[in-house]
Amino acid sequence: MVQRFVAFAVLSLLAAAVPASAQSREKVGDIGTVENGVYRHDRTGVEFTLPSGWTLVSQGHADHGGHGVVLKDSVTDAFGWVWMKSQRNEPGDIAGLLERRLDVKLLQRNNFEGYKFRPGSVQHITVGGNQGMGVIADYVSLGQRKSEYLTWIYSGKTHVYFDGRVPEAQLPSFQARFNELIQSAVIP
Repeated sequence: MVQRFVAFAVLSLLAAAVPASAQSREKVGDIGTVENGVYRHDRTGVEFTLPSGWTLVSQGHADHGGHGVVLKDSVTDAFGWVWMKSQRNEPGDIAGLLERRLDVKLLQRNNFEGYKFRPGSVQHITVGGNQGMGVIADYVSLGQRKSEYLTWIYSGKTHVYFDGRVPEAQLPSFQARFNELIQSAVIP
């Protein structure tokens, strides 16, 4: 997923941003649309509102059969990533699926210098009636302290993952703005 995120980030620097305030329905690739500032993923039906200052930069196919969307926040000048996949989940299994995400993410980030979850940062949340979990991780990249804010949400039919990486000092403002987008999600 790291390679896909980097690829999308590079594309996002080259792609023209789709204004969040667009008032008409605009197809923005082969996987989704933006209408009146709301992004809708065609395959899963996941929707989320692009708050003021957020733009959709690119979207495409991603790891494990999902689709990814790269977003940019003009206020914090940071990028966010949303990964979505149709996936049948039994309601009784969702808590376990969420807990396993932490172990999987640590394995995926084993090449990040000093990557570890911030103590006490794991938060169990609800988004549109669906179970989710968020966590903050800290690491070092090119000598700079960075933070990653990760959120997973499962429904009976869908798995959605939100991710953003920023300089550590920028995390509070980015997290507040990204949470607004996350909490706007409608996940079938």
